[in-house]
Parts: sequence; C-alpha cells; structure tokens
Amino acid sequence: MKKLVYLLPLVFFACQSPQRSDNFKAPYYDLKGYIDAQIISLSRTKPLVRKDVIVNEENETLITQKIDWSKELELFTQADINKPSFTQSYFVDTLSTHTISYRLRKGENLPVQYMEVITDDQGKLEKIKATLLDKNYLFESERILTLESKNGRLAAYQIEGFQQLFIGEPKPFKVMAIVQ
Repeated sequence: MKKLVYLLPLVFFACQSPQRSDNFKAPYYDLKGYIDAQIISLSRTKPLVRKDVIVNEENETLITQKIDWSKELELFTQADINKPSFTQSYFVDTLSTHTISYRLRKGENLPVQYMEVITDDQGKLEKIKATLLDKNYLFESERILTLESKNGRLAAYQIEGFQQLFIGEPKPFKVMAIVQ
C-alpha cells in the first residue's frame, strides 16, 4: 500500500502534458500572441467583413459583422511554431531587414512547412504567409495561409488549399476576407 501512495503522484505527473515554462524564450515570431490580440480587438470592435468562399468552383460572398474570431482565425493559431519542442525544428533565414522565413528541417514531421514574416520599419507585422501540410494514409491536406496587417491591425486574410481522401479527387478551396 505504501508503494501505491508513492506511485500515484508519479503516474499523475507523468500523464500531464508539458506546459510552456515561464522562462521559455520564443525563438520564432509570436504568431499566437498576435492572433490572440487580434481576436480580443476584433471581438470588441466587430468590424464589417467581406468574406468570399470558393469550394469546388462554387463562390459564396458574405458581408457581416457577426464573426466568431476565435474560430475564424483558428488555423492561424494552429500555425504557431513557438513551442519548446519545436525550437530546433526550423531553419531561420533573414531574407531582408524586414523579412524572416522559417523552413521546416528535413526529417521533421510537423504541419507547418514554411512561414514568412514581413514587418514594417517599426517592427509591426505587415504580412505572414505559412504553408501547412497534413498527410497520412487516409487523406492529404495542404493550406496556404496569408494574413495582412496595417498599423498592427488585421486587414485581410486568405486560406487556400485542397483536401483529398485516399479515394477521390482533390477538393480545392479558397477563403478570402477583407476586414473594414
């Protein structure tokens, strides 16, 4: 019985998922921090958004202020590469004083294959472009995410790609949104 008392805390702590430590220094651009701040701001201001969705060559346009920004920007949040276990997973290239790219190292198996971050002279985000790839025995999915910012505020975003089941043709899609 005494052994069980000592074993239970070990089992409990071993099953917990690792948390980002307080002294973790993010090696890459803080996309999640930017998106979280935008979700708060956009949820408060409720801007008018024009959204065009194209699936299998069928186009639908929506103009609305009623958007759940957490769900709308979820793919951008998923593109965050600032996790302690990813610190050695990407090559970092400074393409210019305002452009940094992150490319997945060979042999790594992560969804974000590539990310490019462009900032202005003050270091504020102007544009992010990321390529996400998910592939397994049942399906393949590629998404190219583009986000544009003006004066630190989300101005437009686009998600383009395809999904394909192992039996069937690729289903292309494209979502374009302009935040007014």
